[in-house]
Amino acid sequence: MDKINTLVDEYQIKIINFHQDNLNEIANLRLLINLSSEYLQLLRLSVRQRGFISESDEISFFKNLKPIVSGHLKYFSHVHTYLMNRPKVSISRQRKYIHLILDKFEAHKSSELEFVKYYRHKSTRYDHIYFVRGLNSIDITNNINHFIDPEFSTSHDDKVAKIMAYDLLVTYYKNELIKLKSQKRISSRHTPPLLTQTFSWTASKTDLVELMYAINATGAVQNGNIDLKVLAEICESLFNIKLGNFYKTYGEIKAREGARTKFLDSLRLSLIKKMDEDNN
Repeated sequence: MDKINTLVDEYQIKIINFHQDNLNEIANLRLLINLSSEYLQLLRLSVRQRGFISESDEISFFKNLKPIVSGHLKYFSHVHTYLMNRPKVSISRQRKYIHLILDKFEAHKSSELEFVKYYRHKSTRYDHIYFVRGLNSIDITNNINHFIDPEFSTSHDDKVAKIMAYDLLVTYYKNELIKLKSQKRISSRHTPPLLTQTFSWTASKTDLVELMYAINATGAVQNGNIDLKVLAEICESLFNIKLGNFYKTYGEIKAREGARTKFLDSLRLSLIKKMDEDNN
């Protein structure tokens, strides 16, 4: 089990480095899906090569360890599908779309309520049936596809993975609803001026990210009560630019040697110079 525990620990460390908001980038999700598939395969090989020295180890693996990886794989795959297919409609209709998804989750959870209770309450009475491989496994009619590899599956480890994915997805969608609510509030309180032409940001993307974080840090917009993702979208729309992974850019700014606020410093000097020239 040492090898298996090490693999699961490695996997968790790697996925924890991804910020929640980075999940909204398709490229990051594909990386996480590939990473999850890779570690699931490594676990499969380890189980085939080493097996388990006891039934308790086997139960622990299929109840507690494998579902961490397979559950996250389901989670990342679902978010990827959502981002690829979500409708480009009004904020209120986007919120309605998410609520429909959450309703479907709730309906599925209700259909598996007995096992959900068993798992949530940390029951162990039927673990020797649910999480041990072999012909004594029950409820296989609902898991036909899952039993393609009987050496790496039990009747209920996939159900645990679905519960884990469900919890992660509920949190994700609640955060999405909060963001949409924030966007709607900003939209209702502020009517932007009509722009008759496109204005382009002619400094670097890094400069704009530096300015954006400074504005947010000072509370100059909405008293600081604005999601950075929303502020970034405003900047992108206003200046016809794509900021990409601005969290990474901000990390690079923080890691600068010497003066870290290069653009802000140049703004200050340029304004002072302008005022001096106007006074002469």
